[in-house]
Amino acid sequence: MKKYFSILVFALISSVTYSQSSLNDYEMAIIPSKFEFQKEDNQYRISSTIKAFLKQKGFEAYVSTDVLPEGFLDYNCNKIFVNVLEEKTLFSTRIKIEFKNCKQLVLFTTDLGESREKELGKGYNQALLLALKSFDKARYKFSGKTYYDEEAQEKIKSRDVHSISSEVTKITKSEKGVTYEKVTKQDALVTSEVFVKVVNQANQQELLLYKTSREGIYLCNQNGKNGVVFAKDEVWFFEYLENEKLISEKLDVNF
Repeated sequence: MKKYFSILVFALISSVTYSQSSLNDYEMAIIPSKFEFQKEDNQYRISSTIKAFLKQKGFEAYVSTDVLPEGFLDYNCNKIFVNVLEEKTLFSTRIKIEFKNCKQLVLFTTDLGESREKELGKGYNQALLLALKSFDKARYKFSGKTYYDEEAQEKIKSRDVHSISSEVTKITKSEKGVTYEKVTKQDALVTSEVFVKVVNQANQQELLLYKTSREGIYLCNQNGKNGVVFAKDEVWFFEYLENEKLISEKLDVNF
């Protein structure tokens, strides 16, 4: 009996150690601006509170609606993705926080934070702080692990490629001026669990659209500008901040 008990304890310790080690391999974190149980972005300041907390713990943390650093979205498997789950009850607010990698593997889950506060805003904040308090159990300390371009290439190799035909305009510059020639080209619509690769027919630029928790809304980096891609009345737009002004660009893309 003691032998089996010892084996069980060892297995549990090994499991916890593996989870902690995996979390320690990440220094960057993405937090959705809106979770499934919310009606608006950053409702009850949940996303911004998690961001501030993770930055205190040493993470480079961003909310999905933040203006992201140049190149931040080039490769997503070097980041953890934060999700807040709510357990619905009649008289209390109960939430917990999950930390996943790009393969949807749960690396760590906090304890359940619970509040019986009747005012929703206070209730969610109390429950959130209680859940975050248990993050110390992860014993997080960044291992210094690096992610190289080869890993990104391996991810791309496993993608599903669907060929689509499109007509493009080839522009040729010469001393005599600029000439335009119609050509037929096979472009690739590339999809994976993390991103969708499309071609903007307006300028023939390839775009990597990174999926978010909200269907039809993508994070994108275009020409060094970080923003959001979404559809409005079946027309796709790329929106980003420039000099503290919201810029909206129309895209000609097909899914």
